[in-house]
Amino acid sequence: MDTRVKDARLRKVCGDFESVFLHYTLKSARNTIPESELFDSSHESRLYKSMMDEKMAISMAQGRGAGLGQMLYDELTKRSATPSEGPNLSQGDVVPIKNL
Repeated sequence: MDTRVKDARLRKVCGDFESVFLHYTLKSARNTIPESELFDSSHESRLYKSMMDEKMAISMAQGRGAGLGQMLYDELTKRSATPSEGPNLSQGDVVPIKNL
């Protein structure tokens, strides 16, 4: 596989990871807000808010983001620059974090 393709895929995966992380963070922050009778707390309302948080997280990650995706990308490219240190992975391989 071409190095540019691998680089683009790695950047996308790192951005996707940041998006998932930001969505979880937004969801956790929303759960700290107590529900009141003033606003609708139906199942539909909670579903809408969850979808809105997900879309907001994707938008944040595609923009400047929190920097997590870039830090992850930098760390992974630094590790792949020295192949003797890391395992040789194929797509779909699962490796425990301690082996990285």
